[in-house]
Amino acid sequence: MAATLESRWIKFLRNYGPIPTNDNMYDETIQHALIRLKIEPLVFPAQFLSAIVENFKSDSPRTEILTGTAGDGKTYHCREVWMALGGMAADWNKGNNKVQSLVVGDREFVIIKDLSELRAEESASILDQMASDVTSADPKRIYLVAANHGQLLEKLKAAGNSDQLTAMNLSVESLLVTGVNPDEAIRLNLRDLSQAPASDMIEMIIEKMMSHSGWDECSSCPSNEGINCCPILENRRRLQDNSDGEVFRKRLTALIELSEHNGVHFPVRQLLALATNVLLGHPKATDGLMSCRQSADLAEQENFHLASIYRNVFGENLTARRAEKTDLFKKLNSFGIGAETSNRVDDLLVYGADDPDLHEMYKDLVLKDSVYGGTPAYSRAQRAYLEGADAGARGDFLPMLRSQRQRLFFTLPENHESHFELWDLTVFRYGGTYLEMAKRLSTRSPPPRTVMPMIMRGLNRVFTGMLVQNQDELVLATSGSHSQSKTSPLLDAMISVPRQGGQEVSLVAAPRNGVSLSVRVSKGDDPGTVVLPLTPTRFEFLGRVAEGALPSSFSLECHEDLLAFKAKLLSATERRREMDDDDAPLEGELMLRFIELGSDGRASQRRVVVRT
Repeated sequence: MAATLESRWIKFLRNYGPIPTNDNMYDETIQHALIRLKIEPLVFPAQFLSAIVENFKSDSPRTEILTGTAGDGKTYHCREVWMALGGMAADWNKGNNKVQSLVVGDREFVIIKDLSELRAEESASILDQMASDVTSADPKRIYLVAANHGQLLEKLKAAGNSDQLTAMNLSVESLLVTGVNPDEAIRLNLRDLSQAPASDMIEMIIEKMMSHSGWDECSSCPSNEGINCCPILENRRRLQDNSDGEVFRKRLTALIELSEHNGVHFPVRQLLALATNVLLGHPKATDGLMSCRQSADLAEQENFHLASIYRNVFGENLTARRAEKTDLFKKLNSFGIGAETSNRVDDLLVYGADDPDLHEMYKDLVLKDSVYGGTPAYSRAQRAYLEGADAGARGDFLPMLRSQRQRLFFTLPENHESHFELWDLTVFRYGGTYLEMAKRLSTRSPPPRTVMPMIMRGLNRVFTGMLVQNQDELVLATSGSHSQSKTSPLLDAMISVPRQGGQEVSLVAAPRNGVSLSVRVSKGDDPGTVVLPLTPTRFEFLGRVAEGALPSSFSLECHEDLLAFKAKLLSATERRREMDDDDAPLEGELMLRFIELGSDGRASQRRVVVRT
């Protein structure tokens, strides 16, 4: 192969990847690399940039606090605001200035790039002055302060306890928790960058990275000739492809969205590292990321398939130790893709080459992808595994089988999803159903018909400890004591799922496109409604229990969460009875209501009167 050109663009992209030097940790490092290599920067929409600039340019500006987790883009926002207000790039990049200032109108504009980098006495002095300014009706200074969540509160508490600082701290704490400033006299805005949905960003990042002008250099590279000559260009083609690329981006977005519904956050920095790793990853490359020269060498070897984007998503181009220590890949590997499977998927991948019933589908879904699918290396390992002649064949084939499961998750056409039970390739077998439910509820459409019956079966089995089949009512039961009994034979209430007599069980949209289960036990606001945030993990738990899994053995944490929810419902029904004077026993009698299961598994009540 002819000598390969060293692309400045590829060299720059490695800065974003999960490299040991952590250069991708700092906006300043990226900016220096852009200048040094003369690369056009990657530009993404900044979540709050226009609102912050508009505020600072207004006649009555307010101080702004930017918070979030590391890598959410706080420094990027600060730099862009500085430039938008007339600051010079040379001044911003000069030295190691932690605090920058310039004059905007008749006020001084102060930017604190990272509050945590200031010494205790420095931050205390600035925050004390800032408290004085934000409590003034006509401040002479306005501020833009960047700080991570925990560091912000820590610095504020350490600054002092003057009346002005105390008032500012109360506003900051309220803004962090509720998003509302309780005292409008405190001229302060707080914007949390961690609230931006990463699932909205990942596809944009991939599109911007793959369409960057830096790729123009590759057109004159000798490696850009023939078929599959450069793993980097092959990966770029797959990410851009209108068919395969669209499916890949959709499935990756689904994983990130499910993670976010579970309370797992992906900062922008991690999304950039992910996109870079998907594109450049190869286990035999330096630091696990290909350079142009290495990609040419790897293309001539039989380990081209190890550059697969479907492996790189999970950091399998890195050493096991590095992948385990990298937060990004810990999050994505929690889905178990590669380890989880279904019989239909493994029958296809293992026996498809020889089974006449599977052969056509095997050609379409495996052999058709000659680069990362049905490669000669895979076919040889598959044959050796099936023949069982080589003692090491199993060890050679199983890692390849794992990679093929990963590839199928990201490439399986939508018309094959139900046949192969796509989400069985993850630990969230109900993941696809959850996302569909959340999407429908966000648009005020009804959830899929199968969802509520499944939730009711799961809840009823948790609440009673019995294989209850009721789907149109919530069976609220108790053991009648504070014991740790696994079954609850005494009926407290049967709450109708459809709206009836003030009772209702429904699924409702929650903030940030989440889902909640709402249970109304009676009319009026008291005792009102009891709400359970329904995360993908809790939804999965209820689905597995509805299938027959034992609650406590499947997930002790989810089981305890739902028992706490049951306790709230029991309290609500008790308050309702006290208000309505329902089921008041006669003097000298005790009414017990036992749960009885019919032959069809439906629960009904049997009343027993005990005379005392």
